[in-house]
Amino acid sequence: MTIFPAPARLLPLGLALAAAWPAAQAQSQGAVPTQAEQTTTLDTIKVTARRREESAQDVPAPISTLGGNELEAGRTYQVQDLQQLVPSLNANFVHARQSSLAIRGIGNNLANEGLEGSVGVYVDNVYLGRPGAAVFDLLDLEQIDVLRGPQGTLFGKNTTAGVLNITTRKPTFEPDNTIEVSAGNRGYYQLRAAFSGPLSETLAGRLSLSKTHDDGWIKNINDGRRLDSIDRDGIRGQLLWQPHGRFSLRLIGEYNSSDDTQGASVITGLGPVKAGYRTLSQAAALAGAAPLVSDWRAYQTTLDGPPSSATRQTGLSAEAEWKLPSGHTLTSISALRNWKFNPHNDVDLSTASAVADLGYTVESRQASQKLRLASPTGGAFDYVVGGYWFWQDVKNTYTTIGGSQADLFLLPTTVPLGYGFLNGIDSQSHGAVRTNSIALFGQGNWHIDPRWDITTGLRGTYEEKKAQVSRDAPTGGSVLPTFPAPYAALNAIRPGQYAAWSSGPLSQDNFGPSALLGTSYKLQPEVLAYASLSHGEKSGGFNVNGVGSGPSLGVNSLVVGPERANNLELGIKSTLWDRKLLLNANAYYARVSGYQAVALVTPAGTTVPVQVLSNVGEIESKGFEWQV
Repeated sequence: MTIFPAPARLLPLGLALAAAWPAAQAQSQGAVPTQAEQTTTLDTIKVTARRREESAQDVPAPISTLGGNELEAGRTYQVQDLQQLVPSLNANFVHARQSSLAIRGIGNNLANEGLEGSVGVYVDNVYLGRPGAAVFDLLDLEQIDVLRGPQGTLFGKNTTAGVLNITTRKPTFEPDNTIEVSAGNRGYYQLRAAFSGPLSETLAGRLSLSKTHDDGWIKNINDGRRLDSIDRDGIRGQLLWQPHGRFSLRLIGEYNSSDDTQGASVITGLGPVKAGYRTLSQAAALAGAAPLVSDWRAYQTTLDGPPSSATRQTGLSAEAEWKLPSGHTLTSISALRNWKFNPHNDVDLSTASAVADLGYTVESRQASQKLRLASPTGGAFDYVVGGYWFWQDVKNTYTTIGGSQADLFLLPTTVPLGYGFLNGIDSQSHGAVRTNSIALFGQGNWHIDPRWDITTGLRGTYEEKKAQVSRDAPTGGSVLPTFPAPYAALNAIRPGQYAAWSSGPLSQDNFGPSALLGTSYKLQPEVLAYASLSHGEKSGGFNVNGVGSGPSLGVNSLVVGPERANNLELGIKSTLWDRKLLLNANAYYARVSGYQAVALVTPAGTTVPVQVLSNVGEIESKGFEWQV
């Protein structure tokens, strides 16, 4: 990959930066460091894992922190790339909708708008209601913290596995401008820029931009286009108002878009097919087409329409902080977010017109408000208390449109050709979930003596969810009565199996407690030992992928109960050899009950199992981690 100079329109900024260079050189030449001063020591990493800024080595919990400069140096610009730097983090990504995070093996990869994630994702203290909202380019970052284990006391629901806490850089009252342009093969190029500085004595602003493009690496030999392409754009604007030393207001607005052709496949071989149906090759041959079977290293496929997905996201937030005369700090965080996903898929993997379109379109809207009060530190007891409100409305529509040759691929071989039974048939199902959640929380630290601390925390969350799934009667397709008598049974397929259906209103409410009990002891000034017990809960939900098991097993089979996690943690944190070596280690044991997953259930009177989203039982996760 080659770094290219910025384009001419950025020349004025470059000249301004160049003008500042001599002063910087003079300052550096005026003081020559001694050998002792040149000795490398570890920087103190500040985190807000306990909702106040403190050294990561003083927090009695396992945390992995990645600085913005470190991420940029390694060109780590997406959440799914973080797993290369944090071994306990696993990111599953197919596209923006089918994405999920897991920590210590706990999490799920179910693309379902009725379920929540096990890893809470926060950007600038705002919880992201859908995992796909985090898959855009990470832009102008200050740092990322990965907190392992349940974090429900201070972070809230849906953190049974942990938290991914993303912090972006704030506006500065000194000029801080960066531009990075890079390019590579397959038409790849990326522009990243950030401009920050004062707008007045009390107001600062920051503008961050990104643009990423890649032509793709799989060639569609049908039309010559490349697939698995990337086209992502992002912009974030911020204002920071500090009228005096006791108050600050940070306003953030951002927009992200992505237009990709991801999801293309290279066929390297054809496996067995269900008896009575045609193989992909047979169906394609009858359609006058053929799937391309090739060596995977050829990176080739043949499709009549490229798979694509368009994603849009907007976000607004306001974070106000007051330092009260009593020494307490009051923080308010208000946020609105919107996320949309619109895909188009060619699932027959050939140039035949089998499925004209297929996929889930999704729109998610959310609003949240948090109030938090943090006491002064330095005494025998300090605490954080607060309240939180969250609202989310998610809707999806699953669309299947049959192509002119759909019969060849989707119907049994006993059905005669030429009737166009599925030609142009349009089937749609709809799902909707609305969430209202409110919580009160508190966490306190008792400083028994200068070395020994005890921490307790409690959070109570009440949540109400309402949902509904429905299926429209299909439209299009051939006129059914034209089938001759031997095939008259086909006339009942569409009204019998695909008639309009609705679950009616579904609802569930739940009170979920989260708790923490921990202790820590400083064996030495730079050596901290700790132990903790924690409990967290993940919301219940609904299966809103199509109508699921509703028609065959009843509407109650669409309801999923909450997931509960208990975690035991033992660890030690140390900074040794005059802050030249960091050595952290911890052991953990976690048990999750009511784990949400897919199970196979055979309805009464049938022999064909049906997939049911349910609470399948308990899982355990245990292990040992270390960081050097």
